[in-house]
Amino acid sequence: MRKLVLTSVVFVMLAGVGGFVFIALLDDWSGRTLNLSNEVVVELKPGVGLRAIANALETKGVIDSKTFFMALTRLRYDYTKVQAGAYLFKGSVSPSDVLKKMMAGDIYIPVVLQVSIPEGFTLKMLNERLAAKNVGKFSELDKLARDVKFMRSLGIKANSLEGFTYPATYNFEAMPDGREFYKKTVKTFFEKLPADYEAEISKVGLNLTQAVTFASLIELETMREEEKPLIAEVIWARLKRGEPLGIDAAIIYGISNYDGDLKWKDLKNTKNRYNTRIHRGLPPGPIGAASRSSLVAVLNPSKLGYYYYVLDSNDPTRHLFSKTLAEHNSHVRRLVKSAGRPTIRRNHGKENSQ
Repeated sequence: MRKLVLTSVVFVMLAGVGGFVFIALLDDWSGRTLNLSNEVVVELKPGVGLRAIANALETKGVIDSKTFFMALTRLRYDYTKVQAGAYLFKGSVSPSDVLKKMMAGDIYIPVVLQVSIPEGFTLKMLNERLAAKNVGKFSELDKLARDVKFMRSLGIKANSLEGFTYPATYNFEAMPDGREFYKKTVKTFFEKLPADYEAEISKVGLNLTQAVTFASLIELETMREEEKPLIAEVIWARLKRGEPLGIDAAIIYGISNYDGDLKWKDLKNTKNRYNTRIHRGLPPGPIGAASRSSLVAVLNPSKLGYYYYVLDSNDPTRHLFSKTLAEHNSHVRRLVKSAGRPTIRRNHGKENSQ
């Protein structure tokens, strides 16, 4: 009966000139937004009627007129396409936005777990974060990340998942275990891998693990996108000449329980396989999560003749690149002077200027 009354009212309002006025008002109202102060979730159960939907939306403040909403739905939209489920509304919303969301079935499913992997994040850091979020115990996660059978099932031929957990924010609608979490991050890694990447890196003499290792060095060395090809050029130049890379981030990775203080004895430690001041070539494996741009930089180094780089004394977020040792040492002296002669500094060259 109520549905009949509404239809009759609309019919009467549409009759004559008044109908044009009503349609104009309805169209104007349909695009008018309401600013929601809080997130609102409205659940539509299967078979729910239009009046019940309008009542729920008005009660929760998503719309300000259930009568207009019902008229709009009948006249401008196909109500039969509205899908059951929970819908989240936030910020500025208009009646048209509400109807389009419900017709598209843009259902809200609460996220029970969100984990962010920053660029350069190590496997140890990630496992600590996962353990803190109750995904699993640290020891179990660490063991799983080094399980050969599990890694091979994911298409990884390495000693661990280090470097293959792609840096991104991951949302889960159901609480995952470590296996499910790692599957998702590795799947994302392969999705982000540039097209034909493995074929291209093989042309320059690298396998996938070596390329990821290379990319992780780039990622840990600079936070500036424009510097990545320059860092790649320096690393390639040293690899081709068979000289130590001299990358302190790798040395630090190889130090158990690193306390934030890189000592001279650490630089002389031959037992640290990641000591790139002593051991030549790439380190044994990746030292953190590398982004797509770092993976790309491995194949696209600059060609400017750079062989050295050191932190800029005026801006610690960037580096100064040099072609000659003399120019490099000049940059190093300025850095040492500005820093008050630190015990150890970031110095990427084949010689240290004391």
